[in-house]
Amino acid sequence: MNGTPGRSNRVRSFSLTGGRTRSPSPLLLETLVSTISMNAAGFAALTPEQREIYLACREATSVTEIATRLAMPIGVARILISDLAEQERITIHPTVRRDQPSNRHLLERILHGLESIAQ
Repeated sequence: MNGTPGRSNRVRSFSLTGGRTRSPSPLLLETLVSTISMNAAGFAALTPEQREIYLACREATSVTEIATRLAMPIGVARILISDLAEQERITIHPTVRRDQPSNRHLLERILHGLESIAQ
């Protein structure tokens, strides 16, 4: 995503998202994303940026972490992640929100994720 020296990354971001500025799916920074199995033909059909996202979330990974790993603006990452989810290439895992009752399974997954980061 570094682009050509002296050239604005905003133009590149605009072209990656097709001019869209908002994600159709409400993705929070901490939302976890993981891949769904795909054959070689399906992988080849992805754009280079979608391939990078797909490879970055082979294990459940947060939206923020994906954007950081790929040096991509968070808004662009959200849009591309949503596109992959609509194509059923990745899974967007539910996120705990204050207005919802706690989900023990989800909280345990978050705890395990934090423990693996701390190691």
